[in-house]
Parts: sequence; structure tokens; C-alpha cells
Amino acid sequence: MKEHEIDIYLDGVKTRLDLRKMDYISLRNLSMKLRRILGDNEYIHEVILESDLYYFRQEISAKTVGALQKHGIMTVAELMACSYEKLAAIDGLGNKSLSEIVYFIKQLGK
Repeated sequence: MKEHEIDIYLDGVKTRLDLRKMDYISLRNLSMKLRRILGDNEYIHEVILESDLYYFRQEISAKTVGALQKHGIMTVAELMACSYEKLAAIDGLGNKSLSEIVYFIKQLGK
């Protein structure tokens, strides 16, 4: 099993999930349920922060992800470390892209 994979047993059947391939909403729901069951587990949050923005194309458009990556912003953590002013100065990021990013960061709870 790879680092970002987990095995889940449902009705006696083992299913392996690759957390990097899950969309943000599914990861967040899984994280919230695990926190209720296990307590404050930061693993899922860390996986999200370390994940390549490529995996969040359902939450942030491919055009926006491409513009961010073109400027060296590859992971969620790197995106969250950027100020709004820095993002607004990036070529290819207009008001719509900036709105997507702001909404995405709010969904992460920051």
C-alpha cells in the first residue's frame, strides 16, 4: 500500500482508496467523519495541504490551476501561503479565478 492510500472494509469487502485522487468535498467529508470517530486527526488535512493542485480541478478550474502552476504554485499549502495581492498580480488570474481561489480557501477553513 502506498503512502496516500487507505484500505476500507465495507461489509467484509476490502476497498483501497487513493486519497490523492479524491475530490475535495469527499476528502473533507471523510475527514469530518474520521474526526468524529477518532478525535482530532490531522492526517487528512496534511494530505490535502501536500497535494498537487492538479487534483483539485473540480474545485478550481483547469485554467486557474495552470496559471498557478506556471508561476510555481504547485500545492495547496503553497497556494494558501500566497497573499491575495500576490495572486492578483499573476498573469492569467482574473476576477473569476481569484473568486474560485478565495472560495476554495474558505472551504478549507482558512
